[in-house]
Amino acid sequence: MADEKFFPATNDVIFKALFVKNQKLLKAFLSAALEIPVSEMKVLTIKNAEMPPVYIDGKLTRLDILLETNGKVINIEMQVAKRDDYKERTLLYWARMYNEEMKQGKAYNETGRCICINILNFGMFDCEDYHSSFSVLEDKRHERLTDRMHLHFFELTKVPSIKRKNQPDTTDDLRLWMQLFKAKDKEELDMLKSTNVTAIQESADAILILNKDKDICNLAKEREEAEMDYYSGLLNAEAKGRAEGKAEMIAEMKANGMTDEEIKKFLPSLFK
Repeated sequence: MADEKFFPATNDVIFKALFVKNQKLLKAFLSAALEIPVSEMKVLTIKNAEMPPVYIDGKLTRLDILLETNGKVINIEMQVAKRDDYKERTLLYWARMYNEEMKQGKAYNETGRCICINILNFGMFDCEDYHSSFSVLEDKRHERLTDRMHLHFFELTKVPSIKRKNQPDTTDDLRLWMQLFKAKDKEELDMLKSTNVTAIQESADAILILNKDKDICNLAKEREEAEMDYYSGLLNAEAKGRAEGKAEMIAEMKANGMTDEEIKKFLPSLFK
């Protein structure tokens, strides 16, 4: 695999395939992330196991994992590109999940707990902790309003990668999962396989196997290229919008009798 491109689990095709094809590993991750004993997850149902097209109606599709287990509806998403609206986007996805629960005709107190797990390959919060968990609390007493809403964020950038020639820290299973997700090559995965955590060993092997699957690798490559094109398009549109906005402002100022020299003097940023 030395001469072939390696796709890490931050590629959401690899991430989704890892857990859709290996529900035992998905249970192990959920156990570490949500502190649910694996033995309690008797039934786990993935509701969107299929791999959708890269684009739908001109928009980059999500490759999240939506599942049900133990009276909980859980959405798991890997997000690589930083988005300023990601917090609000997560709220929208949670609201949709809760709305789907209500559509099933359940009483308010019978709806499942709706949980969003967001794994981010960028920083979001101004703190050292890589795991942030949110629920609805009273501002002063911190009394929880309901247990139906939980939002989890895992920031991979705050977790150090496996160091060359060092043994992984086996005292924190959740940290090992984060290091597994961000492992960028076969060598790092091999180092993680040296841990005594069986689920991490098997997950590292599973990622290596997925990297030998031509169909999965083609999808992963297509996904990677589509994301680059999509976000490049957004940046170009933003830059074009700024340029058009500057042109309109200069034209308006000239219409009000200002010369180029006067505009440059008072608003030099318009000419940068």
